[in-house]
Amino acid sequence: MRVLILNRYSDSFADYGRYLDHTAHRVSYVTVTAHLPMIPAGVGHVETVASLDDQEAVESAVSRCHRAAGPFDAVLALSEFDLLTAARVRERFATPGPDVRATLLVRDKTVMKEAVARAGLRVPRFTPVRTSADIAAFARSCAGPVVVKPRTGAASAGVRIIRSASGDFESYEVEESLDDYEVEEFLDGPIWHVDGLRHRGATVFRLASRYLGTCHGFALGRPLGSVVVRDEEAGLIGGFADRCLDALGLSDGPFHLEVIQHADGPAFLEVGARVGGGEIPFVMDEVYGVDLVHEWIRVLLGEHPVGIPESGPDPETYAGFLMLPEPRGHTLVSRTGMLGRIPHLYAEVLPAPGHRFDGTGGYDTILGRFRYRGPSAKDIEEAIAETIASYRYELAGDR
Repeated sequence: MRVLILNRYSDSFADYGRYLDHTAHRVSYVTVTAHLPMIPAGVGHVETVASLDDQEAVESAVSRCHRAAGPFDAVLALSEFDLLTAARVRERFATPGPDVRATLLVRDKTVMKEAVARAGLRVPRFTPVRTSADIAAFARSCAGPVVVKPRTGAASAGVRIIRSASGDFESYEVEESLDDYEVEEFLDGPIWHVDGLRHRGATVFRLASRYLGTCHGFALGRPLGSVVVRDEEAGLIGGFADRCLDALGLSDGPFHLEVIQHADGPAFLEVGARVGGGEIPFVMDEVYGVDLVHEWIRVLLGEHPVGIPESGPDPETYAGFLMLPEPRGHTLVSRTGMLGRIPHLYAEVLPAPGHRFDGTGGYDTILGRFRYRGPSAKDIEEAIAETIASYRYELAGDR
């Protein structure tokens, strides 16, 4: 097959040589310069751009790949921020795979909620906005807080919770354009994430996990954890997620879907048609033996997933993770490793002393990343709480 890869990364997740036989397929790349050392020898064609966010540069590079390597049979893009670009490329060059319309259903938060609501499933009240006056008008129609967020954002970037109708709406006009924003009612309750893989319209692998903390809280500097749950409640959340995926038409590929466990029942929050971020792909692979990135590529190439346990994930095994956000503007002086000190903690990724936290660490280069494996959700949750209480580190402020 002639395969085009759109890649913005230079870390292990972009090691496509692990997932794709570059001798069996003719693989071309549009990527960033830092990724060049990771590209296997003998590829079809390689084009570099300064940033995958430069649409004009990417489109020109794709055209050069097309001329050099021939028609594409598949277009791969593993970052959520490149899904729409890949869809546009497929439409332009008549390549199989999700088109723009299908991708907007899993990329634009207003489009996805409209589709889920049409299927009779609960979503927060919402509306797209263009001005701070739009936000204020919607807030006045709600009995409680509202959430303002980018329609195509990720990792809670740009998200703000406004607790009252007298909130500071005008600051948005100064900080950024609102053309790509929406506002929705704030629904209280635990937040779950459901991760898995779809193939030919069916869910072939699925795990439901409950967040300890929130992604928005992590963006504000608070710990974020998660624990896999395997009870009746988790089954109801997982079934609700499947109905949402059916409504969204996601037939092939991975998903990371978030659900609010509201007092009135589960409500759809949002979905990503990609592998979940942070520690999720590591936990899936290391604890449950499912490499969702590899299975995603197989499905996109029209192949059957082969690494999915026929009986599903081991019902006696529970997993979880903890991420401690980076303390921006500080340098790490020292920290204490927790492996061997916390029950059920099996992996940790800690920054080296001397590392300066500049606010660009995302979910990767942060104060601490921890992964757990144990016999129950309660054990995992207790281990996460003990890690937060016991982890010791020393910081120095910037001079």
